Amino acid sequence: MDLDNNRWKICKSRLRELLPSGCRSNWLDALLLVKITSKKVVFAGIPHELHRLDIKNNHEGHLKSALADSYPEFGEFSRKRFEYLVGSRGTQKLAVQEEFLFESQEGENFFKNDVPEVGAYKKASPLSIIANFESCRFKNFVICEFNQLAFKAAEQVLLNPAKSFNPFLIYGKEGTGKSYLLQALAKEWLIEHPENKLMMLNAESFLNQFIQDIRSNQMSKFRDKFRNTDILILEDVQVLSSSPQCQQELKHTINTLKESGKQIILSANNLPSRITGLNSNLANRLESGLSIDLPSPDRKSCLQILQNKAKNSQIELNEEICHYIINNLPPNICQLEGVLIRLGAHSSLMGEKISLELAKKLIPNADEMSRGHQQTVNNETYTFDSSEDEVIKHVCHAFRLSLKDVKSGRRDQRVIKARQYIVYILTKDFGMSLSQIGQFLGRSHSTIHNALKNAQKSMEIDEVYRHQIISIRKGINSLSNQLVPPQTLQSSEKTLFNLPDFTLKAGSI
Repeated sequence: MDLDNNRWKICKSRLRELLPSGCRSNWLDALLLVKITSKKVVFAGIPHELHRLDIKNNHEGHLKSALADSYPEFGEFSRKRFEYLVGSRGTQKLAVQEEFLFESQEGENFFKNDVPEVGAYKKASPLSIIANFESCRFKNFVICEFNQLAFKAAEQVLLNPAKSFNPFLIYGKEGTGKSYLLQALAKEWLIEHPENKLMMLNAESFLNQFIQDIRSNQMSKFRDKFRNTDILILEDVQVLSSSPQCQQELKHTINTLKESGKQIILSANNLPSRITGLNSNLANRLESGLSIDLPSPDRKSCLQILQNKAKNSQIELNEEICHYIINNLPPNICQLEGVLIRLGAHSSLMGEKISLELAKKLIPNADEMSRGHQQTVNNETYTFDSSEDEVIKHVCHAFRLSLKDVKSGRRDQRVIKARQYIVYILTKDFGMSLSQIGQFLGRSHSTIHNALKNAQKSMEIDEVYRHQIISIRKGINSLSNQLVPPQTLQSSEKTLFNLPDFTLKAGSI
């Protein structure tokens, strides 16, 4: 059997004949056959996850037919499992080889490099600290007017670590590109300084590790871990606002790192001195270096970012579709990426060309978005125009509690259940993030996440719980639209929460 790519080229020619027109140029040229065994076939070089889904769902039969014609000695391909690896790193020199060659060290290394196991991320190498996203590089960063200053500052931090700006803080709303910029900076740092130890994590992980080590009396281990790194990148500092002890520990960690000539990089949703619950001493320390506001992108920047991401993902969008998307979505990079993935997935999985009609079908227009947030409960649609504060006041009234009770450390059943209702309604009906809810209620992100899971579970298994949630959501809708007088609302709630089954069947908060 040939060890070069000649037979694979013949097989690809056969595949071109079998595939419908229009889909071949997207992924076929880059497709590489890596391995055939008695049980499976492995391909690599697939440009994007969307193309992998497209091949798996729509063209695997064509692949089996082409392989059966070109490699008959491997038996029936219909019984083999097909695997697809996204990306082409390390695959250029590989071709289909004989069975015994597939178990060689070279083959093993290829699969270890391209598909690392979860356990591999626990190794000491600094490269294991951050996610292996090849696209998170400075060269792929879309520089616009709104993010130019932050990008230039990040470059300076890379060129002059612990000298130019230390600490270096980026703050702004969600969806402005803070995480992408920090991931790119971490990636470039490991390339420029491979000998350095880098620690990158979310403030929630920092907080959870802090709590865990305090409980196990291992704070020396905690301090050794975070104070003996060459660069510390900590995202979403605002999450620590609910833990004064953890804030104190972070302040001492920053002092130690700075005195040792190490670099500290942070992100937050606001300037630290404006974050409620954040210690003023810590806020002053965080702002002692360079603090840069990363504002929401303007429409021109959104268009530039969308076009760039579509090009990198090999998703074809014309000008008309791009303008429709940015005109009907808020200026949020995360939402732009989500819409792009939705369009690409729909096109690949359904075999439908991306058009303006498809974009209108998948994305609500501005008029629909401005009518208010709508939810369907028991086949009835409700528009929630109430503010988040009104929702919390409404739930407190239903449980005959005060806002102080909900925010307190009380853990009796009424208070716990009220908090669960608040978390469920604010996430489902208002799209609030768990971090935002946690800041308001004075609870950690993990605690709020646990409350949401418990509420969702109770909604599925507990009829009384589900009836109460539905009634509260109806009451909020009625109050905002003034469909029922307050007396009727209060009366219905009094009856609702005097129900005999008032036990918690799934967790607490």
